[in-house]
Amino acid sequence: MTVFPTRTPGPRLATPVQQGRACDSQAAFGPPFFCNASRYTAVVGVFIRVTTTAAMAGAALCLAGCGSMQAYEGAQLPAAERAIVRADPTVSAGLPVEVILRKVDGYEVPVSKTSVELLPGSHRFIVDCRVREAGVVTRFVIDAEVEAGAAYRLVADATAQGCRSVELR
Repeated sequence: MTVFPTRTPGPRLATPVQQGRACDSQAAFGPPFFCNASRYTAVVGVFIRVTTTAAMAGAALCLAGCGSMQAYEGAQLPAAERAIVRADPTVSAGLPVEVILRKVDGYEVPVSKTSVELLPGSHRFIVDCRVREAGVVTRFVIDAEVEAGAAYRLVADATAQGCRSVELR
């Protein structure tokens, strides 16, 4: 009877492979896997660190910046004495249509802000409507009257080719 040497199952410790040497694999057949496991681990570790850091930075940016902007002079008024107008969140997680508030009565709205607080009365809004599928951004100018204590939302009427209109509801 002939006895063949067997391999012990399970992973081996990662050892760097020297240039020009064949790769010793744990696989019983097929191409060698993870010839340089230490390099693979380093690359995966960097990828995980980068993606985790990017996700945490995005969440921190949204928590710090997503919110409301005061678009009038003076101290902040109570909710009953001001109106609020909301657009879509900046971090939209792939929404097919996004309505982005750019300017209100001459006040630039930072990209990180998703709503504005306004005094009651007539206002001019500059809004971008983006249809992701078509890759089209259309700008609209909306003149509207807002009432104290009310909350409004910018809503788009859009197709796969682009935005037809944006209105304040």
